[in-house]
Amino acid sequence: MRTLLLFLASSSFAFITVAAEENKKVYTWTDDQGIIHYSDRPVSGKEAEILKQVENNNIATLAPKTNQWQQDYQENKKNKAKDQQLIDESSKQKQAYCQQLKDRIALFERGGRLYNKSVNGERSFYSDDEIAKELQQLNTEVKAKCR
Repeated sequence: MRTLLLFLASSSFAFITVAAEENKKVYTWTDDQGIIHYSDRPVSGKEAEILKQVENNNIATLAPKTNQWQQDYQENKKNKAKDQQLIDESSKQKQAYCQQLKDRIALFERGGRLYNKSVNGERSFYSDDEIAKELQQLNTEVKAKCR
C-alpha cells in the first residue's frame, strides 16, 4: 500500500512537471472519498484549483551547435589544406624547373651548333669551351636544386 501511494505521488508529480513544461494549466481537486485528482481540464461540479507552474532550473541548457574547439579545428584543417596546396604547387614548379634544366643539359650534350639570340635577334654561337662551362653550371644547378 505504501509503495502504491509513493508510486501515485511520484507519477502525479511527473505529470505536473510535464504539463507545466508544455505551458498548460493543471487543475487539482479532491473527490468525495478524499482522493486528489490532477487534470488539464476542470471538472464540472467540483471546485478545482489551478496549480502554479514551477520553473525547473535543474534542466541543463543545450550546448551551442558550434563550439569554439570545433571552429578552431575546422580553421586549422582549412589552413593545413591551404599549406599542402602551396607545397604541392611549389613542388610542381620545382619539378618543371628541374625538367627544363635536364632538357637544356641534353641539348648541350647532343652537340651541334648551339647559339644564343640577342635582343636584336642576332645569333652568337657557343664555342666548345662555352658549351663545357654551360654544362658544368647546369649540372651544378641540377645537383643543388633537383634531388
